[in-house]
Amino acid sequence: MVFSVVLPLLLLVTVLAAAAAGIDRALRTRDGEGLFWAGLTGFLAVLLTAAWAVSATPAGSAAVGLVVVAGALAASFWTVGRDRRRRRNRERRQLEAAVTAAATRHRDVMARWSAYELDPWLAAEHPQLLDVGAPETRNFIRALKAAEQLRPEAATAAEAAAYADAVAALEDSLRSAEEAAGGGRAA
Repeated sequence: MVFSVVLPLLLLVTVLAAAAAGIDRALRTRDGEGLFWAGLTGFLAVLLTAAWAVSATPAGSAAVGLVVVAGALAASFWTVGRDRRRRRNRERRQLEAAVTAAATRHRDVMARWSAYELDPWLAAEHPQLLDVGAPETRNFIRALKAAEQLRPEAATAAEAAAYADAVAALEDSLRSAEEAAGGGRAA
C-alpha cells in the first residue's frame, strides 16, 4: 500500500522538478520558443502524472493534489527567483562594463593631456594648452574636475550615465583645446 502511494508521488515530484529545470534553462538562454515548449511539456507531464497517480492510488488522491499544488508553487518561486537573480547580475555586469569603458576613455584623455605636461617639446609647440588663461584650456580643466568628481566607486545607472557624459565632455573639451592650440608657437 505504501509503495503504491510513494512511487507515484516520487514520480510526480521528479516531473515537477524536471519541468522547473527546463523552464529555468529556457529563461537562462532567453529562448522564447523553448520556454513555451518547456512550459507546455511540463504542464502536460505533471497533469498526466497526477492523473495516473490518482487513478493508481485513489486513497492517496488528496496527497497527490497536495504535491501538485505545493510542487507547482515551489517550482514557480524557485524559477522566478533564479530569473530575478540572473537579471540583476546581467544589469550589474552591463553597468560595470559601462563604467569601465568610461574609465578607459577617461584614462586615455588623461594620458593625452599628460603628454603635453610632461613632454617639453609638446609643451613648447603648444604653450596655449598649459595656459589656464586660454578659454579652451579653462573649459578642459573644468571638464576634468567634473569627470573626476563624478567617477563612481559603486555606480548606479544614473551615476554611470553622468560619469560617461562627463567623460564625453572631457574628450570634447580636450579636442577643442588641442584645435585652438594647434597654431601655438614655441617659446
